Amino acid sequence: MHTATLFVSFPKLAAVDGAIPAIRVALVCNDLAIANSSLGRYQQLAGAMSHISRGGQMYFARVSCGHLNEGMEAIAEINKRPVLKGVVDGCSAQARSAFADLSDCLRGGSQHAKFERLVGWIRNRVAFHYDPNDLRWALDRRAGASTGSVSSMTAGEDIHSTRFDFGDDLLDTIVCRKLWKIPSDADTRPEADRISDWCFQKILRFLEFGEDFVPVFLRKNGVVQ
Repeated sequence: MHTATLFVSFPKLAAVDGAIPAIRVALVCNDLAIANSSLGRYQQLAGAMSHISRGGQMYFARVSCGHLNEGMEAIAEINKRPVLKGVVDGCSAQARSAFADLSDCLRGGSQHAKFERLVGWIRNRVAFHYDPNDLRWALDRRAGASTGSVSSMTAGEDIHSTRFDFGDDLLDTIVCRKLWKIPSDADTRPEADRISDWCFQKILRFLEFGEDFVPVFLRKNGVVQ
């Protein structure tokens, strides 16, 4: 892997019109990249720590939805500002395509309702919050179910190897059954995997856009050396 370090002038950046939306795109890209890498590491866990793999993947998937939802505010702002749309026009075809796809998820776009249901609700209800009403709903549902009424916890040598698996099961029920509305008679995992893949593709689209947009913005405005 080859990298190159460029130096960003804060005085110059502070004087540029549209700096804040561009910075927000950069921050979301940073967080999405870290979350995606961490999710991959949890997917590869094996042996004595394999019992925390599922919970770790669920966590970083939820967090990614939260960051993506925040990033959409920057996409909306870019759409409103001609100077920033001009930067988009100077990006690669792949970045422009990603921007158009993300813009279609904004209010008024054909994908807006789907985005709000699959991504927005994750951010508002389970990414950074544990809504007591949702937890009560999931607990009562699992308690009264003919299957899935028993879960588990794994006691480890320390908190890093301890996992309260029943908490993961409740969050999984909230996401799959309440937020994503997967029917009770449907096989949860294939449908959840299909929805997760849709969300993941939007995350990749944001990274494709931001990876090109931010450097183009900085270079166009003479901010990097």
